[in-house]
Amino acid sequence: MSKHTEPISLYVSLKARQLLIWIWLLFILYGVFIAGLTLMPAAEKGSLADLDSYGISGLDKLLHGLTYMLFAMLALCVSRQYRFYTTLLVGLMMFGSLLEVFQGILHLGRESSFSDAVANLSGVMLGGLLSWYLERHAANKSNRNR
Repeated sequence: MSKHTEPISLYVSLKARQLLIWIWLLFILYGVFIAGLTLMPAAEKGSLADLDSYGISGLDKLLHGLTYMLFAMLALCVSRQYRFYTTLLVGLMMFGSLLEVFQGILHLGRESSFSDAVANLSGVMLGGLLSWYLERHAANKSNRNR
């Protein structure tokens, strides 16, 4: 069996435990949550949602990256094969980029930001690499224990 067509062990484990439908639901709801946060009107100055009020340089980019890193890691849970996982990662990259474009088009008081799109893409790539590493490490460990 080629590496691209072999089942992902996490997928097999979740399917065996009948959790796959819940993971898919979580994955979809997380995407809706991200879209909702991204496309909501701008936060008022000084409110809890105003990230500039915290005085932490780069907080916005860090949150973008972490959000999409988690999204990429959730994508592994719903992926049966590595080829599908790769397709999902590309889809997440397009999703994050398009949401940034829509911020500029919809005039919600928010700016479309190239640096936010880069943070989204970086988060997907880091999440993909981390997921792949953890999955391979777990698969190798389970093969050694057999």
